Amino acid sequence: MLYTKERGPHAYWAKKGIVDARPDHILNLINYEDAASLCVTVLKKGFRKEVFMGCDNHPLSRQEVMDIMNGSGKFKDKFKAFTGKDGPLGKKMNCDKTRTKTGWQPKYTSFAEFIQNVA
Repeated sequence: MLYTKERGPHAYWAKKGIVDARPDHILNLINYEDAASLCVTVLKKGFRKEVFMGCDNHPLSRQEVMDIMNGSGKFKDKFKAFTGKDGPLGKKMNCDKTRTKTGWQPKYTSFAEFIQNVA
C-alpha cells in the first residue's frame, strides 16, 4: 500500500474513526517517493518483461499502522477501532530479490520511521 503523510490507509481510516475490518490483517507498505524511485531505477536499468515487487520489508497489521499514527501526535484525526472479525489475514512480503537485482533501496526504511522522523 502506498502512503504519504496525508494519503494512504492510515489517513483514510483515521477520518472514518471506526472501520469494519479485522485489525490483524497484514499490510505491505511503500512510500509514494520510494515507489516512484523504484520505477525509475527499473526503467533506467533497462529491465524488460520482468515483474518487480516493492515494499519496505516491514509488514504491519492494520492495528499497528494506526497505533503508530495515533501515537505520533502528528495527526488531528484520531482512529478509534477496527471492529471486523472476518476476512483474509494478508501475507508478509519482502522485496529482497528486487533490491538485489536492481540495486534499489528505499529512502524510508519503514512506515514507523517515516511517521516519526519525516511526517
